[in-house]
Amino acid sequence: MNVAALAEFFRSLDHRVIQTRSCFWYSPQALIFKSLPFHEVVSPSPAELAKVFVHGPALALRYPTPPGGAQPDGGMYICSTRDYDLSSLSANVRSHTRRGLARCSIKRTDFDDLADRGFALIEDTTLRQTGGRPAQTLAQWKMFCTVAATNQDTEAWGAFVGDELAAFIVGMHIDDCYYIHVQKSASSLLKYYPNNAITFAVLKEKLSTGAASYVSHGQIALAAREGLFHFKRSMGFEIQPFKERVIFNPVIKTTLRLGRGLAGAFQRRYPENLFWRRVSRSLDLARHSY
Repeated sequence: MNVAALAEFFRSLDHRVIQTRSCFWYSPQALIFKSLPFHEVVSPSPAELAKVFVHGPALALRYPTPPGGAQPDGGMYICSTRDYDLSSLSANVRSHTRRGLARCSIKRTDFDDLADRGFALIEDTTLRQTGGRPAQTLAQWKMFCTVAATNQDTEAWGAFVGDELAAFIVGMHIDDCYYIHVQKSASSLLKYYPNNAITFAVLKEKLSTGAASYVSHGQIALAAREGLFHFKRSMGFEIQPFKERVIFNPVIKTTLRLGRGLAGAFQRRYPENLFWRRVSRSLDLARHSY
C-alpha cells in the first residue's frame, strides 16, 4: 500500500489522521501525533506543524528528520540484505535461531485466530518489557485485527510450539518496504527462541524473494530495555540514523522547564521506570527542537 492507503488504514481504526505537505500524521494516543509512514524521515515546515497542533488538536508531535549538520540522536532499524541467511546474524545468536527454527513452526496465520490469541501475548510482552499493562485494550486489538484482515497488504505470522502461539508478527507492505508493525511473544515459551525464529523466517522470506527492497523494524524507542536493541542488531538490522524531533505545542512552552525538572527528579528516583525515562527524554529533545 502507499502512504495514503496507510493513512486510511489508521482512520479505519478511529485514529485521528491529518495530511500536510510533507506527510500524514496519526494520533496513536490522545493529543500525541506521529508522522506517517513510520520508516521515512520528513522535514515538515513550521506551517505544517502549526496545522497539526491546531487541527489535531495536538499537545506534542514526534517525527524523524534528516540529521543534516546536526548530531543524529535517533535511528531506524533497517535490513536490506538481499541474500539474508544465518550468516547475516551475529555469531552469538545463530545457535539460538537454529534452535528456534527446529522447535517452532513458522507460518502465516489469519487475523481471526490472532484476535483471539494475540492479546494475551501483548499483555505478557508489555509486562515483561515495561512492568505495566498495555495501553491498548482487548476491544481495540480485536478491532485492529478486523480491519487488518480486510487489507491485502497487511499480514500476520505466527511461531507455534505445538499448538501454542509462542510469538507473532504483524507486518505491512508499504511501497517497497516491509514494515514490522507488531511483534509480541509469550514469556513461558521464550526458551524455544520463537522471536529469533519468526524474525529470521520473515526477513528471509521478504528479502530473498524480492517481496520488499528492505525490512524496517521501527524506530529506536525513546526509552527501552537494552536487550531489545541488541536483539534487533544481532538479527541483522542496521541503524539508519536520523535526528529525533519531539515538538510540544507552543501554548505550553513556558511549562516545559518545570516539566523537565519534575521528570528528571522522578527518573533519578525510579531509574528503571520506562515511563519517566520516556518523558524525560521527550522533554530533553524538545528543549533542543525550538
